[in-house]
Amino acid sequence: MAWYLISAISILLALGAIIWAFVIQMKLKKTILSLKELLKENEQVNEPQTTNGEIYFKIDSEFNLTFINESGAKQLGFSTDDIQNNPVLDSIIENTPAQNELLKATLAQMRKEPKTINIQLILIKSDGQKQAMLCRMRPILNEILECEGISFYCQDISKAQEWRHNLTKFQKTDIFTDTLNEVALLHKFAHDFQLAKRYNRDFSCVIIELKDIYEFISKGIDFETADIMLKTVGQVCSNNLNENSAIGRVDKTKFFMFMNKTPRHQAKELAEKILKDAVEAVKLLRVDEYNAQMMVITYTNRRNFNDTYDAMLSRVRRHINSALNKKIYGLVSSDERGVSIERNSDRQ
Repeated sequence: MAWYLISAISILLALGAIIWAFVIQMKLKKTILSLKELLKENEQVNEPQTTNGEIYFKIDSEFNLTFINESGAKQLGFSTDDIQNNPVLDSIIENTPAQNELLKATLAQMRKEPKTINIQLILIKSDGQKQAMLCRMRPILNEILECEGISFYCQDISKAQEWRHNLTKFQKTDIFTDTLNEVALLHKFAHDFQLAKRYNRDFSCVIIELKDIYEFISKGIDFETADIMLKTVGQVCSNNLNENSAIGRVDKTKFFMFMNKTPRHQAKELAEKILKDAVEAVKLLRVDEYNAQMMVITYTNRRNFNDTYDAMLSRVRRHINSALNKKIYGLVSSDERGVSIERNSDRQ
């Protein structure tokens, strides 16, 4: 019985040893392939032809700059002789404790496991200006595959950051009227409303609805003029807003404006001015004064601490829908009632 037990244990140990040897062999094979790939990449980028703003340089284990490509040095405002063989932290990388620790940690990591690392790095030009770069860092390996330094291949990402900002702005813009689109506007409106509520600040909004006049111009003149009218009135609204405001197009024919730190009476004054200016702008599009007034404008403000974003939206939408149903145009709110205009086929 004991003999069988010993035999079984021996077999299990042997199988375990075989499996472990297989795992070690696979890891070793993977490591060798990885090292070969790194060596191949090092050979390929030993002296890269950088002509589009790339900067290539090498440092040793003491963080001295052992090589920098001529175009890269020129881009930073140096000649290669000025900075080569100097400490990299005193030449092209800002000498701070954080940067020092980053280089030490990266070198230690590459000695433990040679691999490529991508990070964003700030390089310093000769005039002291900083330049954001995306850097690919690779270990420099010697004959016995030990890491003895780091190579950096850097690309300027300042333009990319600018493009990213422009893309974000584009995604939030209603390209037809150059105001915020509905999603971006309502998101910002909710955010700013909550801030005003938190700090108990004034917060108001003004909405102008152009549905009826848009349909009138589309049928009575043409769609192109109706579209021009939307853009024109949108510009009128934008021109009347202050820096603490935002404007966007909602439901195709509404311009929604909200103003931070703006009390109710100022919102009313703004609504009155926008209405007057918008009517005058529409009249320039071959629309008579009577029909140019077929727009509804309303306003409201954050009433008290219990008021909500949804309640504020509901109030202005209710004012507008009621006015459109009753053909009441002009300024409409809980304070004001616009002018009812009788429509007939002769006037249209």
